[in-house]
Amino acid sequence: MLGSRLSSDTSNQVLETETEAKAQPQARSRAAFLTSTWYRFAEPIPGLEIDGKPAPYPVVNERAVRAAAGLTLIAAAVAFAPALLQGNYELIKVITMLLFYDFTVRIFTGLTPLSPFGVLGTLLVINQKPEYVGAVQKRFAWGIGVALSFTMMVFTNSNITSIYFLYICMLCLAFMWLECAVGFCVGCWIYKFFNRASVRDPDAITPACPGGVCDTSQVDQEKTMVTSE
Repeated sequence: MLGSRLSSDTSNQVLETETEAKAQPQARSRAAFLTSTWYRFAEPIPGLEIDGKPAPYPVVNERAVRAAAGLTLIAAAVAFAPALLQGNYELIKVITMLLFYDFTVRIFTGLTPLSPFGVLGTLLVINQKPEYVGAVQKRFAWGIGVALSFTMMVFTNSNITSIYFLYICMLCLAFMWLECAVGFCVGCWIYKFFNRASVRDPDAITPACPGGVCDTSQVDQEKTMVTSE
């Protein structure tokens, strides 16, 4: 009886260990194409750690985000060139509407399955090991994309060809290039100035950013030094 009981306990421990191992995201070789509920913006992954720290918050695959940014940059550049060089705004009228739609659905349902550039970008890196980052600052960055693309859509479809419109276009192109080529998310960097949870609570868990651009620890240290002085 004792041997049977010990055997049963050992089997349960092995089963629990295997279950925990399966839950570890580090063991995943591929990112999921859809969230567990397809219309969710993002989801947390049980047991996930980023840079050695627990990440209980919703995350997105940074590789897919950068791929989508690259595709968006190509589409915007192709439409921007005729407008700048030839004064032909027909193509950019269509692209600005597409960008507005794409960024809008991203902030509600994430990169898949309703964002055209998000779906293509996710498929391009589907066989690569995922690189997870916090989702909330990406949503904030895409919100900036919604505002800029909406402004461009209104300008172009109202036949407004002001020089300021071209400045907005160049700003968008610069943001997308930084995202896809350099890995610097301008919106994420801006987001850190709105995310001061760690100032109120030093033990608060803040979402991870690629390259640490939205890390508030340095800001907190500077504020602490000023206060102590």
